Amino acid sequence: MIAIVNPAAAGGRLGKNWPRLHRRLQDAGFDPPLAFTEAPGHATVLAADAVRRGETLVVAAGGDGTICEVVQGLHDAGGATLGILPLGTGNDAARTLGLPLRLEAAAQAILDGHTRTVDLILAGDRVVLNAIGIGLLGAINVNAASIKLVRGIAAYLGAAAGTLFRYRCPEIALTDGAFSYRGAMTILAVHNGVTTGGGFPLTPAAVPDDGALDACLVEGTRVPARLSRLVAGVRGTLSKRPGSHELRFTRLELETDVSIPCHFDGNPSSIEPPGMAFSVLPRAQTVITSVTRG
Repeated sequence: MIAIVNPAAAGGRLGKNWPRLHRRLQDAGFDPPLAFTEAPGHATVLAADAVRRGETLVVAAGGDGTICEVVQGLHDAGGATLGILPLGTGNDAARTLGLPLRLEAAAQAILDGHTRTVDLILAGDRVVLNAIGIGLLGAINVNAASIKLVRGIAAYLGAAAGTLFRYRCPEIALTDGAFSYRGAMTILAVHNGVTTGGGFPLTPAAVPDDGALDACLVEGTRVPARLSRLVAGVRGTLSKRPGSHELRFTRLELETDVSIPCHFDGNPSSIEPPGMAFSVLPRAQTVITSVTRG
C-alpha cells in the first residue's frame, strides 16, 4: 500500500495541516509509505508508477480532483484497488462510494479492506470516477478554485454568484441514440454518482455500479432563470425543471463548434471542437468501501 498526498488539495489547506493530520492517522494505526504530488497531473504519474512497482492498493489523500488523477494512473497502468482519504473541498467521490468523511473512519475503512467494483466514465481518452460538469458547471468550477476560504456547497455557491451573469450558453448537438437535442445549453452534467460540487444532487437516480451513466441536460436559459436552476440543483430537482432532461445511457455524444468550459471531478478543463463522447466502463475500478456504506 502507498498513499498519494496532494498538499494543494482544499486550497492548500491539506499541505498546511498535513503534519497534524498525519499524526491523527498514525494514532489510528494508519501509516503507509507516502508520496507527495508536486504539480497538477503528478498524482497520475505517481499512481501509475506505484502499480508498475507491484502495489495493489493505492490511497488518494486529497479531493475529488486528486482521486480522479489517481484513478487515471491506475487505469493507465493496468489497475489496482483505490482507497480514499477524503481531504478536499467537495469530497463527492467519497459520497458516491459510501465512504465516511471523518478522517479516522475513512482510514479504518481502508484498513478493514472491504471492496466493491464500480463503473468509470470514459471521456475521450481519460477516465473519471464521479462527475463531469460542462458549461455553466465548468465555468463555476474554474471560479470556485479561487474561493477556498469556505468548503463544499458554500464555495460553489460563492463562485456561482458572479458566473451566473457572465456565462454565455453555447450551441451544441447531443445524442445518446434514443434522445437527441440541438440548441443552446446551460448545463450538461454527466455522472456516475449522485452529487457534485460538494453535495449538489444533480443526478439523484445515479448508481455507480449499474453499468450505465446518468446525465442532466439544461437547455439554454437567460440570467434570471439560472438562479432558480441553481436552487433546484441544491434540492435535487434540477432535472424536473422546464427545459431540463434526465438521461440514462451507455454512450453519449456531444458536438460543439466552440470551446466549452468543463471539469473532470473538479479538475478544470474544456471540451474542444468537434466535441467529445462519453461512455461507461462497467465495473472497471475496484475501490475500498465502508461496510455501512455511509
